[in-house]
Amino acid sequence: MTKHDIYEIFDKGGLLEKHFSGYEYREGQLLMAELVRESYETGAIAAIEAGTGIGKSFAYLAVALYHAMSSPDERTVIATSTINLQKQLYEKDLPMLFRYLGFSCKTALAVGRGNYVCIHRFVQTRNEASLLSQDPQSELYQVGQWMQSTQTGLFADYPSRLSFELRGEICCDGDLCPNHSCDYFKECFFFKAKAKAKEAKIIVTNHHLLFTDAQSRHIGDVGYDEEMILPPFNRLIIDEAHNMESNATEYFTDEYDSKEMLRQIHRIQRTGRYSSKSLLEQVGEYSTEADIIDRIQDDIHLLMQEVGTLDQYLLAVFQKNDFQPVLIKAEQQHRLADFVKAATSVAEASGRLAAKINVFLEHNKAPEELDAKLAELRVRGTRISMMSEVLTRFCNFGLWQDEVHWFNAESNNRDRTVQIRITPLSIADLLVDALFSKLETVVCTSATLDLSDQFAFWSGRVGLPYDESRPFLKGIFLSPFDYKSRLMLLTPSDAPLPAKEMEEPYISYVAQTIWDAVHSSGGGALVLFTSYVMLKQVKRMLESRFEQASLTLLGQGELDRYTLLNRFIAEQDSTLFATSSFWEGVDAPGNTLRMVIIVKLPFAVPSDPVFKARCEAIDNAGGSGFYQLALQSATMKLKQGFGRLLRSTADRGVVLILDSRVITKNYGVYMLRALPESYHPETESAGLCTKIENFLYG
Repeated sequence: MTKHDIYEIFDKGGLLEKHFSGYEYREGQLLMAELVRESYETGAIAAIEAGTGIGKSFAYLAVALYHAMSSPDERTVIATSTINLQKQLYEKDLPMLFRYLGFSCKTALAVGRGNYVCIHRFVQTRNEASLLSQDPQSELYQVGQWMQSTQTGLFADYPSRLSFELRGEICCDGDLCPNHSCDYFKECFFFKAKAKAKEAKIIVTNHHLLFTDAQSRHIGDVGYDEEMILPPFNRLIIDEAHNMESNATEYFTDEYDSKEMLRQIHRIQRTGRYSSKSLLEQVGEYSTEADIIDRIQDDIHLLMQEVGTLDQYLLAVFQKNDFQPVLIKAEQQHRLADFVKAATSVAEASGRLAAKINVFLEHNKAPEELDAKLAELRVRGTRISMMSEVLTRFCNFGLWQDEVHWFNAESNNRDRTVQIRITPLSIADLLVDALFSKLETVVCTSATLDLSDQFAFWSGRVGLPYDESRPFLKGIFLSPFDYKSRLMLLTPSDAPLPAKEMEEPYISYVAQTIWDAVHSSGGGALVLFTSYVMLKQVKRMLESRFEQASLTLLGQGELDRYTLLNRFIAEQDSTLFATSSFWEGVDAPGNTLRMVIIVKLPFAVPSDPVFKARCEAIDNAGGSGFYQLALQSATMKLKQGFGRLLRSTADRGVVLILDSRVITKNYGVYMLRALPESYHPETESAGLCTKIENFLYG
């Protein structure tokens, strides 16, 4: 592909403008496509910030398409962080580009196998629950009907909500899969998708599957010229790359989860909704080893007791810490004797159980039709012992390396679960060894990668540049939107500081100001919180006012994300209170979103153990954890939240930040400078409503 080809597609009067009636020439898009082309030609790694409205997906897809057609060995994998973007690329952007350019290549969507229904496991479950499977009202019957018409077998395409229990029984599970020897191999949805991916020249996947593939290659010392979880590929485009560090960190974390441990135990020894006999009962009668089933039952009983003891210890720790995660340091080991004792007991009990299961599997005469059940028993035993290995590693303080060791608690209604986690302190070396150094081209792009530092913060966190001889290309392409005339940024200088001692007056101020601002805009507002507890508190305080004014108020947690967003977009004057994931990936162009309210600057919670450990590591090396990590991370997230407002050239609206630190602290200037320059009049809280009304409706 030449520079001329890029201009032929993206320049004024080019292919896109000729065939796409709504297309607008954007210089940034053309220059970005040219940089992606250069990355492909020179075998470079590239970091590209493409502001909202640049049209970055077309810029990289066009290059991937041209290269896919130029050689039989070319294959590009595109990895996104969110399902929304993954679906948009595959279902909308690629077909559209093929239509406009007049040529195409084979494409495929690649998601983890757990997202597919397994025909083999479904038939097994249906046979064991014969009465339920015949009841047209039952979930099992309805899934069976859907399986006859679905093309994909993806749970995402199932028209209703599926219970966690049934999904667990019938999802594709690599450890339980008989592969080619399965009776349903030819019809298998997952293997059909895998075959399609082998034929495809462009594969759209997600960060999680990309890291799964990278890790399996790294561990097995398998190059990208061979098939692993993904087919062989030589070019990689990582979109939403600002999430790379957090997604890779999550993926490379090892975990003991008591709830998951009990789930594996229950799958062995309990009857379920779909089965009248437990797994152990189904295969137990075929044992040639005397009393082995009774001894397995005894070991299960003991293991469950030990898991309960460890849970009690951890819940007591969390009660003292207000159920916040707890960072554990090696120097605290003298205070952890009770933990080590309880954790070691779980590890030993699970080791004994796994050993007995192996003895049973070696000495049984089960008929061939029960092979799948024997395989499942082996898998459950292996998973139990693997989780216990995490406990053994955690308790071996002398062998701790550059990792973060921590306890985590999660609550769902009244149900609390505890986890013991080991997380890499840095994922930079992992990403370089498993990904960057092994591929011909890697293009990383996002609307928020640069913090006016030439990508220094982001690239340092992910290990780039790792080699001076490898070209590392950078490009910043600003949004074509007219922020100065179409976006008003309001930062009231008299907003109270969000300090704990001022909690009540602060919450009252936030609630009153949100109400005044939303009332002035007539709704159409996305209110972004950093705390779910605060979100619920403010929502409770304002619900009746919204009701009296006939304004719809939606809150995260009431509905699933997809339904909530669709409702917010459909109801033009609605207001959505949201946190965490809603700071990005919300795309609501037009009048349905005319104000974004950022309640607090999105600094990471100081109690987050991984974040805390990473800040301390920077401090201990003579740097500043606050300035080199906390501030940079918060600024990147602030850019994401700010970027929710203008989504098209016709959009117009207000961003209101109710955190006066952005004005009163010296680092506030740095944060504001990272945002696109917009109309930013000085203001105090009393003048907000007038300014909002005049800007939106004056």
